[in-house]
Amino acid sequence: MHLAISVRAPLRIALGGGGTDLPSHYRRHGGFVVSAAIDRHVRMRVSAVEGERWVFDHLEREEVADPSQIAHPILRAALARYGSGRPLKLTSAGDVEPGTGLGSSGAYTVAAVKALAALGGRDLETAELAEAACRIEIDDLDRTVGKQDQYAAAHGGLNAMTFERDESVQVERLAVGPALRLALRDRFLLFFTGSSRSAAGVLAGQVERSLAGDGGLERNLAATAEVALAARSAMEADDPDAFAQLMDRQWDLKRERLSHLPMGRIEELRGLALASGAGGAMLMGAGGGGYLLVYAPEPEPVRAALHSAGAPELAFDLDESGCQAQRE
Repeated sequence: MHLAISVRAPLRIALGGGGTDLPSHYRRHGGFVVSAAIDRHVRMRVSAVEGERWVFDHLEREEVADPSQIAHPILRAALARYGSGRPLKLTSAGDVEPGTGLGSSGAYTVAAVKALAALGGRDLETAELAEAACRIEIDDLDRTVGKQDQYAAAHGGLNAMTFERDESVQVERLAVGPALRLALRDRFLLFFTGSSRSAAGVLAGQVERSLAGDGGLERNLAATAEVALAARSAMEADDPDAFAQLMDRQWDLKRERLSHLPMGRIEELRGLALASGAGGAMLMGAGGGGYLLVYAPEPEPVRAALHSAGAPELAFDLDESGCQAQRE
């Protein structure tokens, strides 16, 4: 009987500081993010197989004679670092589509590293797992992405993350008080805007501006980090209403960075949510599409308004455990 490993890695909602976790920014100024892992996951199963071919079932099916021939870039890079050289079968699936602003690419990379390392007999520590996933996406694949998604998927829970100029990352687990726990379960709502996008494509312009020393962008990201610090204070005070008051400011800062992108649909849904009693609303991820996070003290009017506008809801709760592996 061949060993098999099943892994799941959580997605996340970004609650403050997004954009400051990009290397182009934190290597010069440091970065700060507040992020919560949610109980929507990427799932992966790997098993050793007999024969001479590697088999992969993800959004497509691949069967190759050599792992360097794999078309899926994350799997190809993860196998280059953590593969044993022996053929295997890997299947994967996710609770949401890629490119919807919930950190699915980072979670997928974390799951792949965890699964392949475990199949080879290695149990990576949480911080090592997160950093390994970052190296694959940022260094090996040269993707224009930040680090919060990988750390959120590896650690789980509600965290404040500090990204230092020397590449070290400090992860502070924030206590979830009763009011915040209730709000995360019942009053923070996710609605799909109807479109998706590549985070790397959206963020490429920001990286160019950062590397060029764009003063306006630097001021924007400094303000973004300040709002994230205020978000942490609201969370630590168990005051979701105080956090909600920061959401529109966070959206304004992101909208300023993304002034070149069309945002009509997102602004339409935000307007409907706020008119229906929401205390705040902001887009998840790099921008341009994906999920809108809404804080609704009275959820039903907001649900009704956005449902009527064709924005389906994604129910969620907090994931406290982070990436988990199980041997079969």
